[in-house]
Amino acid sequence: MALPRVNETLNFTMKIPSTGKTVKYRPYLVKEEKILLQAFESQDTKTCLQAMCDTIEMCLDVKENLDVKELATFDIEYMFTQLRAKSVGETSEILIKCKECQEPNEVEVELDKLVVEVNEVRNIIVINEDISVELRYPTYKSLLNGDIESSTEDPTAIMNLLASSLVAVLTEHERIDCDSQSSKEVEEFLESMTASQLKLVSSFFEDMPTLKHDAVFDCKKCSAHNELKLEGLSDFF
Repeated sequence: MALPRVNETLNFTMKIPSTGKTVKYRPYLVKEEKILLQAFESQDTKTCLQAMCDTIEMCLDVKENLDVKELATFDIEYMFTQLRAKSVGETSEILIKCKECQEPNEVEVELDKLVVEVNEVRNIIVINEDISVELRYPTYKSLLNGDIESSTEDPTAIMNLLASSLVAVLTEHERIDCDSQSSKEVEEFLESMTASQLKLVSSFFEDMPTLKHDAVFDCKKCSAHNELKLEGLSDFF
C-alpha cells in the first residue's frame, strides 16, 4: 500500500493585486523549498526569480491556467510572501538598524497581513495632440529575460523599463501594438521624445504598487523610537 501524500490537497485563497482575481493555492512542500534554498544560495538574481515563479506555478490550482511570468512584479512579490507564510510560518524575523545608533534590532513582521495597495491610475499618457501611449506595469517575464533590471537608477535601465512596458502607441486613426515592433523601432520612438515628454511617460512608474509595511520599534540599545517603511520583497526576508 502506497504512502499518502501530505498537504497536496490543502487549499488557501489569495487575491492577485493587479487583477483582483482570487486564486486557490497550497503551501510549497519540502521538495520545492529545497529548490528555493539552492536558488537563494546561488545569489544569482535570475535563478532566484525563476525559482520563485516556478514555485508559485506549482502551488497554484492547475485549473487557474495562469501564466505567472506575465504578472506584474508586485503581484509575484505578494503571492510569494503569502505562499511563504502558509509554508514556513506567518511571521518573519528581520534585522533593522536603528536610525540613531545603527544597532541591528530584530523586528517581527506578520507576512499574512501584508498588502499591496493598487490605486486606480491612467495607463494612457498623452504625449502631444497627435500621439498617446498605453503602458503596463513591468512583468516578471521582463526581469527574467533581462529586458529590465531590478534596479532602475541609470538612464539605460529607465529606457529599458519604458520599452518593455509600452503596450501601444495611439494616434487619431490607429493603434500600433508595440509587441509587433522591433526593439530598435521602440527605442527610436522613445528617443524621438523631448526630455519633458519622456519624464511625463516615466511618471507612470513613480507610484507603482509594491509590497509595503510600516515597521515600528524602540531600539534595544539606545531606546530611540524608530518608524520606517519596508518596501519590496528583499526587505522582508
